[in-house]
Amino acid sequence: MAIGMDAKISVIVPVYNVASYIRECLQSIAQQTFREYEVWMIDDGSTDESGRIAQEYADTYEHFYLLHKENGGLSSARNAGLKYAKGEYVCFVDSDDYITHDYLEKLYTKAHDTDADMVIADYREVDELGHALMKKLGQPPKAGSMDKEKLLMSLTSVGECHYATTVVVAWNKLVRTNLMQRHLYPEGVLHEDEFVIMPLLMECSHVEWIDDVVYAYRQRNGSIMQDETAAMRHLQVLSAYRERIDLCRKLQMPVLEKAMKRAYFCNIEIWYYLMRRKYNVPVSKLRRIFSKRMWNALIRFHRVLGKRKALEYVIFAISPEYYLEKYFK
Repeated sequence: MAIGMDAKISVIVPVYNVASYIRECLQSIAQQTFREYEVWMIDDGSTDESGRIAQEYADTYEHFYLLHKENGGLSSARNAGLKYAKGEYVCFVDSDDYITHDYLEKLYTKAHDTDADMVIADYREVDELGHALMKKLGQPPKAGSMDKEKLLMSLTSVGECHYATTVVVAWNKLVRTNLMQRHLYPEGVLHEDEFVIMPLLMECSHVEWIDDVVYAYRQRNGSIMQDETAAMRHLQVLSAYRERIDLCRKLQMPVLEKAMKRAYFCNIEIWYYLMRRKYNVPVSKLRRIFSKRMWNALIRFHRVLGKRKALEYVIFAISPEYYLEKYFK
């Protein structure tokens, strides 16, 4: 596609210190069967060879563009790309992941044929070498139009759930650019996708699903999702759940609001478990934070709980560690 031609899809690739993986990512994008697209590579202040490798692709392919910026995090890089996106639709590809050669074609064909505002594709997880990680994924939905109520209810899922992850994350979707540009990612937080997905879904009139596994999400040691030094920042995700409750109340969605409140309680205890068992954060750094959050939740939302569960959460508020040993399942 020549410079200046209208792109049907804008692909945004945030880039930060991924020299070992970025070439595989960009090559997978360059080899797409769909041709009417542009690629915005946003170098978020990389200190390794990532920027130089991205420059090679900008020099080689006329529809690949490279923007350098000071380090601001994943949300900042995505938002920077959205400012320049000119396509009818936009998608994000993380620079340590890769896509199948027909990724854009399959998503755009579905969007074009159904006039969808968003198309969601299935994905698989791979390790650092690109080998598929075998996990129990549960029963995926059938391909076709997605019921918005069910999509929103998936946001109340607790624990690891492939379907819920598929709904929440940014990197397996094609979204109308004008919609996505109204829902910028919050900067300076982890789990930024959790803050954006609900208001974005509320604006989508039509969402489609394709059950083709066309995106490879790489799990690697030391990435944002695995970095133990950032453990306490993961707790920012609890604020996303509170925002969803407030949005349900504002939009007068009582059934979803009730489910969101229950999910909020469950996520408080799950994140305490993760802080202690996965990230080894000491009790002294957690007790006050989690006790306060649970007391506040009980004061505001206790009516969605049964008496027994409410009592158990009172015990959590008094001693999260005791609750973890005696009640957490």
